[in-house]
Amino acid sequence: MNNRQPPHSSFARHLCLSAVFCSLLFLPACNTGDISSSRDFNELIPRMMNASKTKTPVEAASNLFNVTSADERRDAVAYLQTQKWGHEKPYMDVYKVLTTDPSPMVRGQACRALGSSRDPSAVEFLLRCLNDNDPTVRRDASWGLQTTFSDAAVDPLITHIKDDIDRQVRINSTKALGNSRDPKALRALIAALDDDDAAVIHIAWNNLKYLTGQNLPKDDSRAWLKWYQQTYATPAATTKTS
Repeated sequence: MNNRQPPHSSFARHLCLSAVFCSLLFLPACNTGDISSSRDFNELIPRMMNASKTKTPVEAASNLFNVTSADERRDAVAYLQTQKWGHEKPYMDVYKVLTTDPSPMVRGQACRALGSSRDPSAVEFLLRCLNDNDPTVRRDASWGLQTTFSDAAVDPLITHIKDDIDRQVRINSTKALGNSRDPKALRALIAALDDDDAAVIHIAWNNLKYLTGQNLPKDDSRAWLKWYQQTYATPAATTKTS
């Protein structure tokens, strides 16, 4: 018997019921402003690799509700999101609940699971995490929006490109905004050419070239702005009569 098959039927029902339990357990913690220490990548990566090698689907899924160990909850999400069935509805429902986990590393891993799903229903939860107090969660949420995107993300991403104090969040948000051809997204990318971070500038420039077909200089935001104004000028501005 292949114990690597997805735990459907009765176990899927258990997942849904457990998700309700988790929501009752974790939602109050979101309002406490709980901020744990940043994740230790020297410890995180080996644990994820080991989780993917040793856990059966049932073991991994049950660990999503291990209230005594944030490490186990994180590892379970990291394993399940890589499985071909790991983005089916019961699991997606759990990832959404875990975006409210008290541990920032669990919230962040849940964002990565949602972000790798390409499911539009996940955008709402990624946007909530984009405003998380912990920068590691915001990094994972903005990373997720690069692949799981909707127009609802445009304004929040613009805000974080301009105002987020974390460099990686601004970089990820600039990448994610490249999913939109909305004129205000293009205008924000032009503004990002004057950013003080070279990575933000380079990503914004690449996005602009891809989205517009133009190849204006990276260090000339005025040229880009002139093109933008000429392209998106209103008829009233271009057909004035005496």
